[in-house]
Amino acid sequence: MDQGLKELLNKARACVFDFDGTLADTEGFHFDLYQRILGRRYGVTLDWPHWLHYIGRTDPDFHRMMEQEYGIVIDSESVMEEYFAALLAEEPDAVQPYPWAEEILQMCREKGIPACILSSGNRDVICACLKAWGLDGYFEDDNVISVSKGEFTKPDVFADPARYLSGFAGTPADVLLFEDSIHTIEKARACGIGAVTGVCHEYNREIERYCDSLRNGQ
Repeated sequence: MDQGLKELLNKARACVFDFDGTLADTEGFHFDLYQRILGRRYGVTLDWPHWLHYIGRTDPDFHRMMEQEYGIVIDSESVMEEYFAALLAEEPDAVQPYPWAEEILQMCREKGIPACILSSGNRDVICACLKAWGLDGYFEDDNVISVSKGEFTKPDVFADPARYLSGFAGTPADVLLFEDSIHTIEKARACGIGAVTGVCHEYNREIERYCDSLRNGQ
């Protein structure tokens, strides 16, 4: 681990991890799955440039974008039901966490600070993946947080982390965020998040301009 990231971890009082693309390279699997579902239901071929634009958004958000860009009407509820069922059945075995993920989680444990998941993905899928990968023990149950139901947003958590993160009583400035979405990082910065470690991969070029340190998505 590089010295810059070690220093950020030493200052942090909580680490918040996005899930998709941040703890594991899930995007290719998700893209293939959505291609399969949309092709069968609506006869459209989802292309990669559009998919890159959808990364980091909630499913209902990018469904509305798809409708405008592809000229279709999506039954979001049934599409998401089918999508999440397939994710739950297939994703834990189809993808694996990045090799460095457990080292960082172990450091959080040694420092006695909470490690949290904050994702727009389905919570049941995330929990199934963490269990299959042997990483579930690093997260308190309350600290696997999904915003997929729309009851609150990631910026809500960024702005008031003590309200949402179990075992944390600090401010946004005390949080180290691990994230691969540039527009989510921008929202976190606006809320006062203290530091950001960006996970760089082929889908988010130039993310380094938004981050205090970097991890490679491999």
